Amino acid sequence: MQPIAPARLNKNQRHERILHLLQIKPVVLISELAQEFNVSIETIRRDIDALAEQSLLQRTHGGAANMSTAKEGVLNQRKNIFPEERMRIAKEAEKQVSDGQVLMFDSSVTCTFLANRLAIAKKELTVITNSFSIAIALSENPTHQVIMLPGQYRASEGSCYGASTVSAVQQFNADHCFSSCGSITSEGITEYDQDVAALKREMIKRSRQTSILADHSKFGLGKLERVCGFEDVDLLITDQPMPEAVTKALNQNDVSWTVVK
Repeated sequence: MQPIAPARLNKNQRHERILHLLQIKPVVLISELAQEFNVSIETIRRDIDALAEQSLLQRTHGGAANMSTAKEGVLNQRKNIFPEERMRIAKEAEKQVSDGQVLMFDSSVTCTFLANRLAIAKKELTVITNSFSIAIALSENPTHQVIMLPGQYRASEGSCYGASTVSAVQQFNADHCFSSCGSITSEGITEYDQDVAALKREMIKRSRQTSILADHSKFGLGKLERVCGFEDVDLLITDQPMPEAVTKALNQNDVSWTVVK
């Protein structure tokens, strides 16, 4: 006896499922949705277009993003989104690091990819971070010194945040800060959370150079709080061409940028 194939979801059921997925993770891919729902890519594109017209989600290249300005998926969920793109960004960012430098890292998936590369490729780095995953990755190399910032531990991020974290980072100066973000607009770098934004802002302030590592899903609506303008950024590394307004703002502020292939 042949097994009975599961019934396909109708349009309304697909829409509900897409929105539910976007409550769990910040980005969904058209190709993955088409496979999950057993429908064509064109059908999913129409679903996403319909939901975007209702302002229920934001279109992205190859998928859709949630509209939340103050909520981001947890770190373990985000690490499975665009891993190849983030690896290429991290490989390019590695070129900015020399042996013996002092670096600041905030908690992000792309920065963790970079930390894994630096643990192998560089020596005698001093790294200041609030992220346990970055600290663990870099401490695999015995020549590196890792300074772990204190604060209130967030299990969802595997990192520390809060007033004590910001206060602690003010004791240090760094050659280079590597950071990601919730979103990038023509006005600069934004974040979902005020504590996250406050720490990023202080790390950027305490570093001679700042590089922002951001995959293409980061370009769109601004999130809860503006971290900084492009006048505080030296380099932006991404994986796809950026919106024209962002490129114009980068050029006006003499920010170097690289699109990795």
